[in-house]
Amino acid sequence: MTIPRLVHASVCAFFGYSAFIAFVVLKNYPSAVLGLISGVTDSILFLVHYLHWKGRLGEWYESRELRILCRYGIIVGTLGLLCLGYFTTIQIMHKTPIYPIATSSAISIVWSVVAMRSGIILMFYAIRYQIHDDSNDLLGESSENNPEEGE
Repeated sequence: MTIPRLVHASVCAFFGYSAFIAFVVLKNYPSAVLGLISGVTDSILFLVHYLHWKGRLGEWYESRELRILCRYGIIVGTLGLLCLGYFTTIQIMHKTPIYPIATSSAISIVWSVVAMRSGIILMFYAIRYQIHDDSNDLLGESSENNPEEGE
């Protein structure tokens, strides 16, 4: 089940970085920034999935670092939600057309949703892998530190 997650995260990271380059060239800077944020978040998600797949997640990240990644996912998801509200309000108030792309807020709405999705998925898997990692640690600690064995 991890292979589809790896493919999904890599494709999303590729599209995020591609959107950043395309929107910088087209001078739609809010969408470019949201594409970059989405690409970075999906790249981190790809790394986490890859390490989990190889069984080395515990070597790279402890529970504390996974909590930090979870917080980063919350921040990115919240940023995407705030941008979604802002650009939707701008779109409703000004009724800007999709073309020209440099002034389009509809494209920024789409990339706000993509950034929000990236943050939520990173948050979900950071929590999931943290719980999986903690359960393995608890089982290992309980068998090593059993006070009944010392007597």
